[in-house]
Amino acid sequence: MRLAGETMGTNWSATWFALPGLDPEDIRREFEALFERTILSMSPWESASLISRFNALPAGAELKVDTAFEEVLRAGLHLARLTDGAFDPCLGGAVMRNGFGAAGLGTGTDGTAHGPDIWDRLFSRSEHIRQPGGVTLDLSAIAKGYTVDRMADILKARGVHQYLVEIGGEFVASGVKPDRSPWWLDLETRTGTEAPWRIALIDGALATSGDYRQFAVRHGTRISHIVGDKARETVHGDFASVSVIATNCMDADGWATALFACGDQRGLNLADIHGIKAIFQYRDAPAQLSSALMPMVDRAS
Repeated sequence: MRLAGETMGTNWSATWFALPGLDPEDIRREFEALFERTILSMSPWESASLISRFNALPAGAELKVDTAFEEVLRAGLHLARLTDGAFDPCLGGAVMRNGFGAAGLGTGTDGTAHGPDIWDRLFSRSEHIRQPGGVTLDLSAIAKGYTVDRMADILKARGVHQYLVEIGGEFVASGVKPDRSPWWLDLETRTGTEAPWRIALIDGALATSGDYRQFAVRHGTRISHIVGDKARETVHGDFASVSVIATNCMDADGWATALFACGDQRGLNLADIHGIKAIFQYRDAPAQLSSALMPMVDRAS
């Protein structure tokens, strides 16, 4: 069975195998209800969403958030600490000043507060976050991955265990097809000359981040929608993207963003320290692989 549609400014799809009797339109309704909840919670493009309301709060004010928002923000803050701020959910203002994201918030002097001191001050109590002043949250780098994970939960709750679901090229796969073949996914190569990286995704997630689609060129310089780390450095070539394989899509999504923000040298080191399976791709050079991914590569193909 297959379903597809649009959400969050991109496309989504689901493919699964199951015994007869499961109405795909029931699944579609559950998916669409999930997408609506996510948008009303974490979309900075929706003025009435929880995240937009938080970003507009005066210093010291609190906002009650839903369980999904709390889970995603806590995951983002955990990743921020692991990466020493290369991933930071408080960088919404910087994203907007670079010309990306929802306009109107964080474009002036607002949205400049971020870093460890701010991270520790966001949660006042369970499901309540406090605006320390000058913080513009942006959860877009992991909210999509989180939503793909929840799509998978919807299918599992219906007894489906052979499926591939995705939003905008962020994937979760479970099981294998009835012919026992895996869910094959081809990663676009950025050089235009290398063969695509073919991934056999079984019981895992795949996410990709980079500046190969969302970018602007100003005064001859490529500007990415991903805010680069202050110590960002690339040494192996014209860095274009990072793809990460993980057990869940929220982690894959967040780590892909963090590793790209780091640049390839620090990104590869960070991936090796934390055992992250990652492919670093370039526009003018061969891909680089993290140590955790190397044993999974079939060098004969």
